[in-house]
Amino acid sequence: MSVHLVLHALQTLPPSNINRDDLGTPKTAVYGGVQRARVSSQSWKRAMRTHFTTADLIPAEDLAVRTRQGISLLAAALRTLRPGLGDEEAAAIAEKVLIAATGASPDTAARRQETAAPATREILFLGRRQVDRLAHLAAEGADDITAYLKTKANVTALKQAVMSKDAVDIALFGRMVAADQDLSLDAAVQVAHALAVHRTTVETDYFTAVDDFTSDSGAGMIGRGEFVAPTLYRHAVLTGPDLAANLTDYADAMTLQQVTAAFVRAFAEAVPSGKITSHAHTTRPTVLIATVTGTPFNHVGAFETPVVTTEGGHLPAAAARLAEQFTATETAYGDPDARSWLLTTQPQATEPLHVTAERMPTLTSLADTAAAELARRTSAVRESV
Repeated sequence: MSVHLVLHALQTLPPSNINRDDLGTPKTAVYGGVQRARVSSQSWKRAMRTHFTTADLIPAEDLAVRTRQGISLLAAALRTLRPGLGDEEAAAIAEKVLIAATGASPDTAARRQETAAPATREILFLGRRQVDRLAHLAAEGADDITAYLKTKANVTALKQAVMSKDAVDIALFGRMVAADQDLSLDAAVQVAHALAVHRTTVETDYFTAVDDFTSDSGAGMIGRGEFVAPTLYRHAVLTGPDLAANLTDYADAMTLQQVTAAFVRAFAEAVPSGKITSHAHTTRPTVLIATVTGTPFNHVGAFETPVVTTEGGHLPAAAARLAEQFTATETAYGDPDARSWLLTTQPQATEPLHVTAERMPTLTSLADTAAAELARRTSAVRESV
């Protein structure tokens, strides 16, 4: 049996459009026969990744960067090690090294943005430590990079540098490299699309802008935007042994327990920033449940029948539904050794949930307690193998 940290959240957003489709419309899904607001897992995962840095949860050097500018990134690191190299020469070496290491191809037709290096056709997810290792290897062969790359052992070393398991966000969210499947890594985290617990109507905002330099009372321009105001059910799963395996080469300051606590905080604190200047939509989950268990469940089924709006809002009914689903599912199918913790900012409205988990006063206390339990059980699982 494996062991997982399972997160459930109820989070209300004001009128907003944090994740939109190609037409600018808030994303939706039909669930339980009705339209619901939806926020894609990719959108929220990116918000979590960037939150690691902005909230200083994980050191920048222990994270990765997703970019088509990998050649420029490697060239800059190479020039730090070999300052005698010119921009063009460093870029040429970096291009050959990155292609040999990842199988990526340069997009020579693309416009070069203030750099001697082309972008790659593929977007690459590269750990900063992986880039540093590649730079050191490139510096070794910089005097004759063509000859250096003709040696199989050197090319193998480049590939191993990119395959090193020491970037925390790659360990959490995985990496897919179509050009070289050996560089792909299965994620330790599953993130569900966030879904409104109620029927959602996409509303239209008709707006105008006034020209400050005319006395005309009419609008200088007019426009339309769309928004939703949902109460969302959010869900994610972190598998402890998978995270430990994905961090095999990570020997820096953070333990598995600390990485897990940082993930819990990012899940709760990060919000996608789409159109944030128009909506100021930053909120936190009203309800956050963390469970360490051998059997992870998504409890979205609590809301297949949409919650109906009442004067008290969607939250009280959603909390009651979630409590019922949580108790019934965990009793029928769950891990008898599971432990759960609850953080709520509206205890009166969410009272049915209080019997499902131990109440915690702060996000930090919930994250640290759940992370410690996951680390303990992960260690036990790995020792039993």
